[in-house]
Amino acid sequence: MRGLLTLALLLASTPAMAGRHYIEGSVLDRNGQPIDRAIVSLAPGNVELVTDREGRFLIDYLRRDDGQRTRMSKKTVYTLEVFKPGFHTASLTIDYRKGPLLLETVTMVEESIELREDGTPLDPNQFEDRADSTGVSYEGQ
Repeated sequence: MRGLLTLALLLASTPAMAGRHYIEGSVLDRNGQPIDRAIVSLAPGNVELVTDREGRFLIDYLRRDDGQRTRMSKKTVYTLEVFKPGFHTASLTIDYRKGPLLLETVTMVEESIELREDGTPLDPNQFEDRADSTGVSYEGQ
């Protein structure tokens, strides 16, 4: 029943989207898992939005300098950037013509941390006086 309702809603919304101009896409990590709450920005256009739980986004308007909404321009080159803390920023150049544009999946790569040994000795016997500890003992109180 739920599947039929979803299919009916999808089919009902398709004709309404046919005449509109928009850019649609999804954001996944390198393991194929959706990245929710990633920030997607489009320039020029002053648009920033956030991906949903499935990592999807849809941009169907731009913002003028005064903040008012405006339609997407035909035959325009846009730069799409996707940002999420813990991941490298992904950037795409989009040659937009008109109508709906479904982008290839944006795959984000996690930032990596390089750990190196700094050569500091970790032997506690090398520290002469350990009585001047900054910690406090509550024994016997």
